[in-house]
Amino acid sequence: MKQFRHFLCRGAVAVLLTFTTLTQAQVVFDDFNDGNDDGWEQFSPLDIVGASSVFTFPDVGEGNKGYRLFSPAPPVPDAGPGRSFTYRTPVYSDFYAAVDVLDWVNEVDQAFGLILRVDNIGLGQTTGYVLNYDPQQASGNRAQIHFNSVTGEAAVETIGAADITLETGHDYRIVVEVAGNTFTGKVYDHLDLSQPVVTYSGVDETYSEGMAGLFNYYRGGEATDSDIGIADSTFDNYYTSAETPAAIANEAYYGFSGEPYVVALSPANRSAYQSATDGLHANILLPEGTSGAEVTLTLNGIDRTAQISQSTDGNKLKVSYDSLEANRVYDAVLELTGNQNVGRTEWTFDTFEQSYLTSNEVMVIEAEDYNYNGGSYINRPVPSGFKESGQSVNSGDQAYLDREGIPDVDFFDYSDTAGEEALAIYRAWDPVNTQAGSSETANVAQPDGQDPAVNDTTRNASLDVRLPEYQVTGTRGGEWMNYTREFPDGEYHVYLRAASRATQSIYLDQVSGNSSGTNQSTDRLGTFHMPNMGIKSNYRFVALKGEDGSRVKLDLNGKQTMRLSIGTEDDDRVNNTTSLNYLLFVPATEEEAPPEETLSIAGAATVNGDYTEVTGAVFEPGKITVPATAAMQFFKILVPAASAASFAIDSVSVQGDALTITYTP
Repeated sequence: MKQFRHFLCRGAVAVLLTFTTLTQAQVVFDDFNDGNDDGWEQFSPLDIVGASSVFTFPDVGEGNKGYRLFSPAPPVPDAGPGRSFTYRTPVYSDFYAAVDVLDWVNEVDQAFGLILRVDNIGLGQTTGYVLNYDPQQASGNRAQIHFNSVTGEAAVETIGAADITLETGHDYRIVVEVAGNTFTGKVYDHLDLSQPVVTYSGVDETYSEGMAGLFNYYRGGEATDSDIGIADSTFDNYYTSAETPAAIANEAYYGFSGEPYVVALSPANRSAYQSATDGLHANILLPEGTSGAEVTLTLNGIDRTAQISQSTDGNKLKVSYDSLEANRVYDAVLELTGNQNVGRTEWTFDTFEQSYLTSNEVMVIEAEDYNYNGGSYINRPVPSGFKESGQSVNSGDQAYLDREGIPDVDFFDYSDTAGEEALAIYRAWDPVNTQAGSSETANVAQPDGQDPAVNDTTRNASLDVRLPEYQVTGTRGGEWMNYTREFPDGEYHVYLRAASRATQSIYLDQVSGNSSGTNQSTDRLGTFHMPNMGIKSNYRFVALKGEDGSRVKLDLNGKQTMRLSIGTEDDDRVNNTTSLNYLLFVPATEEEAPPEETLSIAGAATVNGDYTEVTGAVFEPGKITVPATAAMQFFKILVPAASAASFAIDSVSVQGDALTITYTP
């Protein structure tokens, strides 16, 4: 009789990890999944005129509910705008608060968010502070988020604000920490809770303590219009505590339980010029009650899960991928199976070596280095500009500093006069805004005045001569710039290094005729589909793509004139929302997916012997048939990593001269 005695399975090992929660000092958490707001105090100021607030609990995902505040328009103007408040009664001085913002009516001029240190809640008498997001702060969905002090139920002063536009259809988490007279706010996109989209702060000492909760109100000029004069916003996962959650790596997650979360990423989202040899790493928090996490990793659309390694460190699962390649742009997706709140993390980074960017095989075209004097150009200009002291650097023949372009030939701009000095510091004679950094700062109201403009990661070529990065800003739909360069013969992928607070299309065209005159002919090469990065200082690389959504490969040789166009329409939604840093042409490379792993079986004469793959084994769905041998054998079933968590052997039996193994994949 043939004997088959030993079976091992290669795959993921599930480990139960726990963590200790913080002291529950004045802690409030509500995910609203019970479909009620027990413990909350509702305040509907306009009951007296028949415009009562509506508090409901809509479905926001499988098994999950949110908390919706709807404020109808009042029938009379004297009642003030539609508004709703709901709060918890613990009184805080210093505290931490967080809430998810899941949905809102973006087209109406409303404000919504958190109420902080509030007291004397009542019609015309409420005091305290609000953290409010205003989607229509300015025309074209130009939004802001604020800290405001409140007296008599009215905003008195803005003590801190940030220019940020949230993208409808995304879920966000708003976090605030109040310590003494300092208020710090952070906004996270649920697609990356490892770092905030924006951080801002403010200082005020009018009110030292009070309650916290949620609110919305209509802030426009049509308060009695039943369609327009409303406020409508949906929240989830509300959390407050008298203690800042310092026990975990990132405050954005505190208050959740029972699900794993990505709390740290390396490289971080939007990080530039990272070393490929450092690899990719993610820390995943495993809350009490979980036994691990099923993780998948996708890089540039290719499943790389089989190449990741996992280890545990206390209450964290560490995931690593060590096969990054240098001089690549990566769009990464990490998914945690079973997480109902934030199970998907998306981020982008690059591994460009700065020596590679300055090599002859790559063409970098600075956005501010557009043609001048009717089609004139400098093929590989040296960095130029002004030091912080005001001293000019490289203002000679090999640089674009203060070169004057010809309108409708070298560029098109709706303005015909140069902007103020800060906006035209690099090309002072042209209306194209060429400045150092973004004109919109992360904080527009600070205790010590407005911050300086926020810049992109400064490359070594500029640092070596003590210059900042220069950008083209203040763009409007339909404007364009021409760039002429001499390309080494080859195929290129193209990227745009930019930041934007509105989704929009930016086009790359080829000027096919004479670039020194007007009425130039162009051919479309592709589109940079700019995502909304929240603020104009969150820079990233965006690939040039064709109509089918794939990366465009350009075959270039010799002198070429390219045109960068800001969309096609002069529209407030996209105007003045973008900072353009540079175009990057790199030799085209294609990434190959790893070979698909399949189920296999290996045998050895002893349990600790050398295992070799069994030849002649037959694999069918749910069954493996192994031919018999004269000698006793031990076997290992080798399971692909993607199937390891669910794979299970159901039975082992000898049928005739073969071993039959049935399994559940």
